[in-house]
Amino acid sequence: MPDVLIRDVPGDDLDLIRSTAAGLGVSLQSYLRSAVQAQATYLRRQQALADLNQRLSGKPSVTEDDRTAVLEGLTDDQVERAEDLLDRRSGDQAP
Repeated sequence: MPDVLIRDVPGDDLDLIRSTAAGLGVSLQSYLRSAVQAQATYLRRQQALADLNQRLSGKPSVTEDDRTAVLEGLTDDQVERAEDLLDRRSGDQAP
């Protein structure tokens, strides 16, 4: 993997990031790597949405009923995913 050097990081910002990483029990490097990966994931999703928007431009829109059904389905999936993550987290903390 390539390395990244970031110059001129404000001291207060770096102190906050270091203390947050320490509070989570991870190294500064690990914490920052996760932050960079999360940002890359966000950017990939934004690009996918932009690509989808471009592909769908000029196409007829969906009905309000269809839109509502999709949004409800997404919400249900998000709730299930959150519950799964909480269950896993609870299991990791058990003795």
